[in-house]
Amino acid sequence: MSNQDDEKALQLLEKAVYKAQDSLAQTKQFQPFMLLLTDTGEIEEYQNEIKDSTQSYEALEEVLKERIGASDIDVLVMVVDTIIPDKFVEDVSSGIRVHLEEKSQRDKKIGARYLYVPYELCKHEKGDVFVKLHMPIPVGFPAEYIC
Repeated sequence: MSNQDDEKALQLLEKAVYKAQDSLAQTKQFQPFMLLLTDTGEIEEYQNEIKDSTQSYEALEEVLKERIGASDIDVLVMVVDTIIPDKFVEDVSSGIRVHLEEKSQRDKKIGARYLYVPYELCKHEKGDVFVKLHMPIPVGFPAEYIC
């Protein structure tokens, strides 16, 4: 993987985490969403109005399966609010889970990652809510979509 590939993936990853963080600070929750970076450098954003998080995520997967056929996706991230599995939990169990896949990694045995970003909802003295993010926990696995 080149430094340029790393940079593109990192930028999309940061955008996704900050989008989730902003939504959490405003509403204390967020709906699953997906960001795709195309070969031409365009970012496509997908979300839906389905209230049930599991159903919303499954609907995004269906969109991805249709969209992946164009073969122009360089990086994908699918993001969901989750409880971090016990074997990965250190102090905080609430987490932003980012499913990250990159075209540059598709030939690798471990070509995808979940990044669990633990978070806490905290209040300022004025009552404003802010989101404290903790160190991400990476978990590698074979790519599911960009193969």
